[in-house]
Amino acid sequence: MRKLLLSCMIALLAVPAFAVEFTSGDFKANVYGNIFADGFYTYSSKEATPIYPATVIGGGKQSFGSYAFVGSSNFGVTMNYNNVSGTIEAGLGDPIRKFYLKYNIGGKADHYILAGRDNNIAFYNYGQLSNDGQSMIDYGALANKRRLQLRYGLKGFEMAIIMPQIGFGSGDDIAYKDSHTYEVSKDKSYSIAAADYMFNYLPRLELAYTIAKDNFSLKVFGSYGAYMYHNDSAGEVTESDGSKKAIDKFNKTAHMFYIGLGGQASFGNSFLNYVAYAGQNMYLSNAQGDYRTGVSKAALNPISLSMNTNVLTVDIKDVYSAGGSVGYGYKAMDGKLTTQIGLGYSASFASHINTDQNIGGFLNTQYMVNEWFSVVPELALLYNLTGANGEAQGFSVIAGAAAVLSF
Repeated sequence: MRKLLLSCMIALLAVPAFAVEFTSGDFKANVYGNIFADGFYTYSSKEATPIYPATVIGGGKQSFGSYAFVGSSNFGVTMNYNNVSGTIEAGLGDPIRKFYLKYNIGGKADHYILAGRDNNIAFYNYGQLSNDGQSMIDYGALANKRRLQLRYGLKGFEMAIIMPQIGFGSGDDIAYKDSHTYEVSKDKSYSIAAADYMFNYLPRLELAYTIAKDNFSLKVFGSYGAYMYHNDSAGEVTESDGSKKAIDKFNKTAHMFYIGLGGQASFGNSFLNYVAYAGQNMYLSNAQGDYRTGVSKAALNPISLSMNTNVLTVDIKDVYSAGGSVGYGYKAMDGKLTTQIGLGYSASFASHINTDQNIGGFLNTQYMVNEWFSVVPELALLYNLTGANGEAQGFSVIAGAAAVLSF
């Protein structure tokens, strides 16, 4: 696991192999942590809206700062007693990143029930370290999020009931956080908060099946969620200048779903990563959209506020998305030096918008100083070919390095 840090650890899904272990009879406690010290320079073309780091120096089209120190550094402990284990993980940007209980049925690691906040299962990403471990998300791969869930696993098959809105901020689906606006003119618009009209706590379903061999792994996954917008009585919406507009009754549902696959294949010192997916309204669950900027990000949302016979109402126009990514890596010096390159493509399209097309790529090299510490320089390109408004969205070039201490 250590020798494939960028493939396996960036997503921070598992307890590191060299966690500090304490044992007393049948009780075990594993303490682990990952500390990122990173610095990246970003240059963006005039058409682009750059993704700024958490800690930034400068602005405009050029910036330098740290992404992952606050976003991904973490410290956790997993406690085991017989067939039951519990994990608590803390971070700087998200104080309680994970908390869950897991029961291994019959004492088997591949047959379990998990309850609590953990990563969702309908995703596969890899490789890219910049932008706080972007891992090609929105440029050929899908996001993973920490969600409150109930999950069942059996011999590679997993099924999870995901609670999409629980007030954790970074754990909420975007459908509950966006506001919707109807523009009357350049200087005047009416807005409503999505959360005010949502049927909260409607769970969504995720499925995944993983085949893992010595030199090959394949994960097939899918997700479905329904997002209900309800207004049972006509009312008014107030604009910023104090004017009011009537809002109509509505009871509408947006359906989010996607399927995909991802995995890795090894050939001697070389290995390949691959991802492919397709779906509808994926922005609502945060499966995509976190790393998109400008006009195209808003266009990924299928929910809008529109005018109907002189009153405001919620409108749903489905947005379809597809993409894929492939990466190649090579391990040298008995695995101490790992170089990876990746290239991905994504597109979102609908009858009411122009096709939004994006390509991204990265090149990095991880040098394992020892089993605890590694240094990773990286160069990445995010190129938004065409936006939802039919215009070019520009590009960003990101260059820098990260030092990673893991135990």
